[in-house]
Amino acid sequence: MILSTVQLTTSVNKDENLRKIQQYIEKAKTANSDIVIFPEASMFFSPPEESREVLYKKAEDLNGPWLTQIKKTAKENEINVILGIYEKSDNKKVYLTAVLIDKEGEIKYAYRKTHLYDAFNFMESERIEPGKDYYTPITINEFNIGILLCYELRFPEIARTYALKGADLLIVPAAWVKGYLKEDHLLTLAKARALENTSYLALSSQIGNIFTGYSMIIDPLGIPISRSTEKEGIITAEIDKERIKEVRATLPVLYQRREDLYFR
Repeated sequence: MILSTVQLTTSVNKDENLRKIQQYIEKAKTANSDIVIFPEASMFFSPPEESREVLYKKAEDLNGPWLTQIKKTAKENEINVILGIYEKSDNKKVYLTAVLIDKEGEIKYAYRKTHLYDAFNFMESERIEPGKDYYTPITINEFNIGILLCYELRFPEIARTYALKGADLLIVPAAWVKGYLKEDHLLTLAKARALENTSYLALSSQIGNIFTGYSMIIDPLGIPISRSTEKEGIITAEIDKERIKEVRATLPVLYQRREDLYFR
């Protein structure tokens, strides 16, 4: 399977971001990609000081006009699209939601971020409602995919749960906030999640504004096989089920677990 990840700089203007995303979907199709991945919160840039009320007003439902246009573009290009949006919740907050749109332009899955970024003097929970989704893989082109969002890379239980349920590709839409050693954290965590679960990992991160970038595609031995520059852009790589079988035969960590000794 060929997949692309987009490293994106978003503006506060939803329409501007929509046009840019549509152009990248077309570029991914030109590269013969089966799936194209966009960052967390690709809908628009919401500055940290923006109020919860303003953010809620700008957010949309899954059947809103902004996402409807993305669905149309996915269908026209016959490509699977994963991207992060701000979705209205019932509590006057918003979810950070990753939406999978299939080649027919239909929403196949929506994952709402469960672990919020309340760390490094940042309080995501002041404006964001945590999701309560179970970590259930979905299948695209014979790959079992597990989606986790940004800060959730810091929780190995999520990726491991997906892997134990059969996931062999972890997809991470991210908007990783800049800070001292934060790029090192992102690289270390992304490689670790791939390696410890002997799974591919595709990370699509925002760049510009307050975000660090560092988008990459990592193979099941934790080796980056495609990596973005310090600029906005798209990267593409081919991933192979046989590579996963090969790595898991050589490094059978998922089968060597001693559950009888854990959590006692």
